[in-house]
Amino acid sequence: MSKRSIAAAAPAALILLFVLPLSCVIAIRAAQAPSQSAPASTLSFDERALLASKIYRIVSTFFPMLTQEKFDAAYAAYLARVLKTDDRREFDLLSMEFIADLHDGHTWFYDNWLDTNFGQPVGFIAYPLTETLKGDSKAKWTVFRSRLDSIQVGDVLSAIDGVPIDDYYASHRKYVSASSDRDAGVSFFDTPAIFPENFTLTLSDGRQVPIDRKNDKKKDEPPSKTEGRWLTEGSVAYIKVPTFHGIETQAQAIEYFRQFHNAKVVILDVRGNPGLGEPTALQSALIDKPYKSWTESTSMKGGALLRNYDFAYPEHSEITTTDALVSPRDPVYTGRLILLIDRGCTCACEDFVMPFKFAKRAELVGEATAGTFSFTHFTAFDNGMLLNIAAVHHTFPDGSRFEGVGNIPDVQVLVTPEDLKAHRDVVLNKALDLANQR
Repeated sequence: MSKRSIAAAAPAALILLFVLPLSCVIAIRAAQAPSQSAPASTLSFDERALLASKIYRIVSTFFPMLTQEKFDAAYAAYLARVLKTDDRREFDLLSMEFIADLHDGHTWFYDNWLDTNFGQPVGFIAYPLTETLKGDSKAKWTVFRSRLDSIQVGDVLSAIDGVPIDDYYASHRKYVSASSDRDAGVSFFDTPAIFPENFTLTLSDGRQVPIDRKNDKKKDEPPSKTEGRWLTEGSVAYIKVPTFHGIETQAQAIEYFRQFHNAKVVILDVRGNPGLGEPTALQSALIDKPYKSWTESTSMKGGALLRNYDFAYPEHSEITTTDALVSPRDPVYTGRLILLIDRGCTCACEDFVMPFKFAKRAELVGEATAGTFSFTHFTAFDNGMLLNIAAVHHTFPDGSRFEGVGNIPDVQVLVTPEDLKAHRDVVLNKALDLANQR
């Protein structure tokens, strides 16, 4: 399963649970007797028709601001295609494409069977970094993380099996659930089922690297631990929080803030933090003034609408909350705060960052966050297929768009392939310059 799948499915605190009518639950369970044997690589006509109809119903019920007429047309085309083939992988890819067309990073379809048989990791993560040379902007697909000895951070990709990387991306982008093209670029190599099991990667320096996803030896990733240290003894401190999964990373960060309570400036780094949990503990420890929370919108059909004789039925009815004002507790650090962000800060990480910008509690340095954060409705089908649907969309407290935009930094710093290759942290260097200016 991809990083985003785990991010959306794992944290119970971020999953908005909806209760289906009991009759629907009984009908679904009756129609889906769990198989006792290994999942088959084919699906019967009836299975495909039933699964497609369930997908349609779930999306139509929960996805906010759905354009029903457009969605119905897309569904008709999808249904015609999935009913023509009994191949399970083809069904999965068509379903991924259908759901990805909703353009929401937390709205995705996946299949454990597909993950088991075709989901071996590629071994690295790369995405386009835009460079401006002599007035011309060009995106270079640059390796950002790698678990392979043959691929290094900062390497620039040129082609996959001889196909230019931009062309390969353009033909496979349709399978990637994302809130923007930039978001899709980050998730592209984290969607392994759309890549061949074996392929040749051409790098910009001419090297050709064979990739064997099943048999390549991959380095273990280091454990996610919070880091903390003085950059300037007694004056400027640095804390990095890699994830919000569990409470340990936040508890350690809070302890570091207590140690650095006399610091003039603390640089808090949440770059690459995928969320995976509830960030309230650390957020509450740092916010020192009241702030407005997200504006949240959701759509529901049936149920309460019918009971209230809503004339809008069967169209969607929007429910929006805008008046939430959050009062801080006793913060452990009230000094100057600089927050490092990037496109790898997603989901709960973006929920964490937002108040710091709108309450003007911190200076944001780096690049915009991913722009994908939703409370979701998650469905696990009996055959191992998974459907996650954004059920609550968020806009900023001032009503401006968040999805696909993200938290915009106060000071933008763009990283280049050369910076990565040289292990040069230009974002942290800029933050340190700002910390020493006053």
